[in-house]
Amino acid sequence: MRAMNNASPPHLLEGLSELSPVERRQAVSLVVLRVWETPQVLLREIPPAQALAAVAAIAAGLPGAQGKPWLDDRLRAAAISGVTSDLAGRALCALDVLVGRDRESVPLELHVSDGDAAGALLDDLRDVLMDGIRLGW
Repeated sequence: MRAMNNASPPHLLEGLSELSPVERRQAVSLVVLRVWETPQVLLREIPPAQALAAVAAIAAGLPGAQGKPWLDDRLRAAAISGVTSDLAGRALCALDVLVGRDRESVPLELHVSDGDAAGALLDDLRDVLMDGIRLGW
């Protein structure tokens, strides 16, 4: 995946925004599916920042993301349009793997400067994805 590599999340988002909508959807769909189906890829192939960027790009494409403080211009440009409840569900499963809510989760250490803000962001992403599933956007 040329747009998704080991770069920091802002660079990942910029790379995603440069893809066509179809290529962007394929890239993030593949990442969330691989993380969900095979959590061990987080330790070997898919960096957590890449997986989180894919989840955020999906969440950003849902109506419930509008007005959220984390929805900045970079994420808007990388957002996936026409997110189905199925894709939102896969993103939610991948997010659960990332944060350790899934029984198959792998032990990860995400180093952040503000743990409370990071926790709030992850909870907010989860809420937006759950609304996307429940409301069938």
